[in-house]
Amino acid sequence: MEELDNKVKKFITEEEISEEEFNLICEYSKIRYNSKVSQRELAKQTGLSQSTIARLEKNLHSASLATFIKILKVLGYHLEIKIDK
Repeated sequence: MEELDNKVKKFITEEEISEEEFNLICEYSKIRYNSKVSQRELAKQTGLSQSTIARLEKNLHSASLATFIKILKVLGYHLEIKIDK
């Protein structure tokens, strides 16, 4: 899993976004990678362009919450809010 984390991190510029956003993009990227769903296939299933998916993963585009939820739903996931302790 550490190797995958490093692969994901090399595509994302952490210092340009908050730690929470960075972690969210990393988790999403790991989910897509482990699901073996290509950007092209994810784009087809969500109605987004493949370039939008790529820009999101490289932190070149900040997706709306609705878009992010749509992507996660296609991958079989959802967002959940938890209280910080």
